[in-house]
Amino acid sequence: MEQKVLKFILVISYDKKYKVNKNVNEVAMRTIHVYLTGRLGNQLFQYAFARKLQKQYGGKIICNVYDLEHNNNKIKNNKGKSEKFQYDMSNYILNDNVEIEDRKLPWYADFNNFLVKVIKKIFPRLYFELMAKFGYLIWQRDDYINIPKICTSQITICGWWQDFRFFNGVNEQLSNEIVPKTLPVQKNKEMYELAKNKESVCISIRGGNYLVPKIKELLFVCDRDYFYTAIEQMNLALNKPEYLIFSDDLDWVRSYLRLEEKFPNYKFHYESGEDSVEEKIRMMTACNNFIISNSSFSWWAQYLSKNKNKIVMAPNSWFADGRQNGLYMKDWILLPGRTRR
Repeated sequence: MEQKVLKFILVISYDKKYKVNKNVNEVAMRTIHVYLTGRLGNQLFQYAFARKLQKQYGGKIICNVYDLEHNNNKIKNNKGKSEKFQYDMSNYILNDNVEIEDRKLPWYADFNNFLVKVIKKIFPRLYFELMAKFGYLIWQRDDYINIPKICTSQITICGWWQDFRFFNGVNEQLSNEIVPKTLPVQKNKEMYELAKNKESVCISIRGGNYLVPKIKELLFVCDRDYFYTAIEQMNLALNKPEYLIFSDDLDWVRSYLRLEEKFPNYKFHYESGEDSVEEKIRMMTACNNFIISNSSFSWWAQYLSKNKNKIVMAPNSWFADGRQNGLYMKDWILLPGRTRR
């Protein structure tokens, strides 16, 4: 193993493409390669971190879609149907300096490589610090890590970056760039009108693969008791709120929550379930208050909201083992969710 690790270090040390310039200010033009994985919510975190680096160092962003196109990433929902990941940001304005590439990472940066997996698991921070010296920022963990100054002309980022500290300082830019290129869909006019009401509440409910037994064990945090409590609390905080329901599995939501039976005097409105992801998140973002699930898609809806006085209710843990992550904001109202502790 020691010989393999030594070989690993020597290989990246002699990769001329990522030659280190000790004076960070001497690098005239950088290129930031963001290796995209997952669905839209995950991709937005990856873009947001790249945008922060672009603001810091300049240069252009290149979105690498190799993993989406070639690694056959699919998720199965509770009905056994598979959904392939795809490049979901193509319908957004984003930044002018964004390009697309389809390029495999070198083996020493490939998280599917056996040796890389072993080193990352045993020495995650050492691996991160070593790779950062050569322009690779690779961090596939839930906790935050400080980002060192980068002294290479090429920067490659690969990870989850689900902590808002990774993109602090570009909030306004993200709000202006994560905007669909298309106009709102006419058939959703009523939903948009409801969302404009200052008492509107977006409820986002994650079903789909969160209901698959293996995944459910860790990620099914927002059960019916969580949503019932949140709705009761929101009804006390607002004057006759109207609830707009969004989910990746509306049939399951209706049968599982039975909101109209539980709250016969409250008003619930359901998204059709036929909208594109960008149309759905635009409607969600238009709402003024939020009851969110522990999902990246849900998180982005409240983050991109223009309402500075919004009420956001969230589960008090992001994972069923009781752990949080770096996405929690100080003004959120935290409510108990399902845990297996």
